[in-house]
Amino acid sequence: MKVVETSTFERMERMYAPQQRIYDLTRAWYLLGRDRLLDGIAARPGETLVDVGCGTGRNLDRVARLYPRTRLCGIDPSRAMLKTAGRRLVLEDVRLLHGVAEDLPVMLAHGAITPPDHILFSYSLSIMPDPLGAIEAALGVLPAGGWLHVVDFGPMDRLPRWFAAGMGSWLERFDVRHRPQVAERLAALPQTSLVRPFGGYCELIHLRNRG
Repeated sequence: MKVVETSTFERMERMYAPQQRIYDLTRAWYLLGRDRLLDGIAARPGETLVDVGCGTGRNLDRVARLYPRTRLCGIDPSRAMLKTAGRRLVLEDVRLLHGVAEDLPVMLAHGAITPPDHILFSYSLSIMPDPLGAIEAALGVLPAGGWLHVVDFGPMDRLPRWFAAGMGSWLERFDVRHRPQVAERLAALPQTSLVRPFGGYCELIHLRNRG
């Protein structure tokens, strides 16, 4: 697999290992738009969805309920989070892998994952050191007709300035920030849908690969 700095994995482990049991409770109030994005995926039975940065498996669990018989795969750099996801996802068609987005091409080449019909990034690109590299890796393994789905923090440009500034400062404490280059890159491609609800608090992107 692609060599990723050990510090990346160590940083994720230090950050999330202590939070694994309370993560979902503490994030529910500010990771807005996740369910709206998942409701719009429309995965069909037999299709494969890969969640990059799957964390506790919260989104995979919802996908399994929304779209029965979907084959699921979660990838995360934190082994502690994967352990929590494993306890949560007692499902037949789910695979949990330790890694990062840049590992996707090698995972596919080695058969660790099957060609994905859907790739999901849910509030994960905003913490990645190279979000564009992650996007390019995902696009590189997405077959023609496949879908890329992204939900993450937006520019918050239609919210009060004090709120946007305060939220941005608070997120920076955790090395999390809005990544405008992601939307710019994906919006330049055909068959991309981009919306920014809640005053631009978050951005939801659906992109279909035309091949």
